Amino acid sequence: MQGPTDISSDRHIPRYFIQSLEKGLKLLQAFNREHPSMTLTELAAALGLPKAGTQRILRTLVDLGFVQQLPGKRYGLGVMSLDLGHRYLATLNIPAIAQPFMQELVTRTQETVNLAIHSGSEAVYVARIAAAPRIVSINLEVGTRLPLYCTALGKALLMDRSRTDLESILGASPWPAFTPKTKTNADALFQDLELARVSGVVLNDGELEMGLRSIAAPIRDLTGTIVAAMNVSTNAFRVPLETITGPMRDALLESTRQVSAALGYSASPNRR
Repeated sequence: MQGPTDISSDRHIPRYFIQSLEKGLKLLQAFNREHPSMTLTELAAALGLPKAGTQRILRTLVDLGFVQQLPGKRYGLGVMSLDLGHRYLATLNIPAIAQPFMQELVTRTQETVNLAIHSGSEAVYVARIAAAPRIVSINLEVGTRLPLYCTALGKALLMDRSRTDLESILGASPWPAFTPKTKTNADALFQDLELARVSGVVLNDGELEMGLRSIAAPIRDLTGTIVAAMNVSTNAFRVPLETITGPMRDALLESTRQVSAALGYSASPNRR
C-alpha cells in the first residue's frame, strides 16, 4: 500500500529536521476520503515503516487525541485533528483572502463588489471595492449593517438555513418593508432560498431600495459551512437583467468558488 505518503530515505535531510515529527504528520495525512479508517498494517504500509515503529507513533497520536481507535482494530482521525482544522480556519482573514478575487470581479463586471458576514439578524459589510459612483442613497461602507432578509448578501448567508431557522434568526415576521418589493415574511423568504439553492445565487431586485439590483453567492469554508457572501451591485436602469443573470452571474460564481477553494472548500459533484 505504498503511495504518496511514503517516507523517502534517500533524500537530503536538513540538520534541524525532526524525522519523528514528520512520520507522525505523514500518518495523519494517510487518512482521507478514500481511507477514513485504517488498520496498523495498512498504516505501516502507507508510510513504508515497520509495524513496531508505526505502532509507537500511532499510540502517541491516540493518547494526544489526534487519532482514535475504532472497532475492528481500525484507526481514524480524532477530535484534536478537527480542532486543529478549526484553529487554522480561525486564523484566516477572509477579507484579505477575498480581496484579489473581488478586484478581478470588479474588473470583469465594471460594477461594485461587496463581501459580508452574518452577525445576528444582519449582514455586516467587511470588504467593498467600488467601481462606479454611488448608486444607492444608503451610504454603504465597511462596517455597514443591513437586514439579512431584504439583501442579496443576507439571503446568500441564509441559503442553507431551514424554514424553522428563519424566524429564530430574524424574529417573528412580518418584518419592516423598505420598498413595495420587500419580502417581509418567512414563507416568501424561504421560497427565495429554495430557488437560490438550485441556482447557486440570489438576485435582489429593489427590495432594499428601488433601482438597486444585486446578485450574491455564498462562500464556504473547509467544512462546507457558509462563512461569507459576495455580491455585485448594479443600477437597474443601467444594467439589463439578462446581463446580471448571465455573464455577471457566471463571473460571480467563479469568484466565490475561488475564495471558497482558498478557504479549503472542495465541492463534491452533488453539492454546489
